[in-house]
Amino acid sequence: MGFTVPDAHLLALHAHQGQVDERGRDHYLAQLRPVAEALRRYGPDAEMAGALRDVVEDTRDHPDPTRRYDLDRLRALGVPEVVVEAVDAVTRRPGEPYIAGLIRRCAAHPLGRLVMLADNAHHLAASAELARVAPEKARSLREGRYRPARRILLAAEAADTRSGRRVLV
Repeated sequence: MGFTVPDAHLLALHAHQGQVDERGRDHYLAQLRPVAEALRRYGPDAEMAGALRDVVEDTRDHPDPTRRYDLDRLRALGVPEVVVEAVDAVTRRPGEPYIAGLIRRCAAHPLGRLVMLADNAHHLAASAELARVAPEKARSLREGRYRPARRILLAAEAADTRSGRRVLV
């Protein structure tokens, strides 16, 4: 039968068990599931990539080796190659700059770009919530990180004549 969308969600739940976001909420429920659900309309590969997007980055240093995931382990679990490639595209490397590194790399990969656009939209919405309690931090993230990243990602999406022009809002 192969690796399925429910498998991706279960893997993400297991891999991120006990992790919380900056506001103390469950990482999977607050960050991964909403983005994966936003990607559902683009098909199962997109939803799987959304659910698994942080699994390599967030588990690479886990003290329990059974809770560490890398690209080869995802392949061994049967994750489709296009999803593994998207996870690779959205996984920040240690020391990598956000815009010049991660965002430029994501922009070059069609599915990785779509995942990062959905993640970016989620972060922009969250910055509006943050603005109520920390307006300067919200402004700094929005203007220094999320909006510049979105411009790069949308430009790459619009220029991609093969698989682009999916998300232009």
